[in-house]
Amino acid sequence: MIHIDTSAPWGTWKARGCAAFCLKLISVLPTCRCFRKVAFLLRKPVKKSKQTWFDREVWGMKMRLAAHGNLTEQRWLTMPNFHDAPEREALASALRPGGVFLDVGANAGFYTFWALSRSVPGLRVIAVEPTRVMLERLRHNLTVNQLDGSVTLFDCAVTPYACEVVIEEHSENAGQATIRESGHGQKVAGKPLLEILNAAGVEKVDAMKIDIEGMEVPVLKAFFESAPRSLWPAFIIGEIVGENGEPLKCLLLEKGYQLEGSTKMNGILRLTA
Repeated sequence: MIHIDTSAPWGTWKARGCAAFCLKLISVLPTCRCFRKVAFLLRKPVKKSKQTWFDREVWGMKMRLAAHGNLTEQRWLTMPNFHDAPEREALASALRPGGVFLDVGANAGFYTFWALSRSVPGLRVIAVEPTRVMLERLRHNLTVNQLDGSVTLFDCAVTPYACEVVIEEHSENAGQATIRESGHGQKVAGKPLLEILNAAGVEKVDAMKIDIEGMEVPVLKAFFESAPRSLWPAFIIGEIVGENGEPLKCLLLEKGYQLEGSTKMNGILRLTA
């Protein structure tokens, strides 16, 4: 896995030439389907570039993002206004002054930084990410933007019960790491969601995004069984589309969540009173 360049000042890896022109053009395109296809074409010079890191301002923040090896970062770098646009719009409407946003499986921080960019007064962001390479990227970009104190970061896996797990890295997509109970690799603590929230001193969760590579159902089942309803997230974004997402969708609907919308991958759900 490629480690982020933390030594070079921000701006060292700004896009140049054709890549810079294409990124600038993408940033002004309307976010509708027809222009999304245009954006896909325009991002090719960046995807084909031999340059690994790119420094780019996104949502008013200075980001250093990888062009290769992590699909989320690649989309974040090349198409920030298009990627997960309905989900981000819904999340923005769910954030409350003094509220809590929980990013479970934070990856490089796409949703974490989106929430921070909304500048909601008193918003607490809690991000959970177990993989070393993603934590490096997340921490670096927080530091560059002087946002270290704005996020409570848990460097652990989320599991149904307390345990130790092994990170299994994905050879082509660093953000798609999975966990297993044994084997060789990076060992990290696995903590239940309720334990994480208690450690953070959280009494209410206004919004949660969860993407933990197939572990959503066992983790949330354990959480719903042990946590008071007052601690259940009022709003959830999760991968419920497709055959593998059906169990998560059924679980959330069973627990009283209402499906407000869905995209190619995710569902947007809100807890009914």
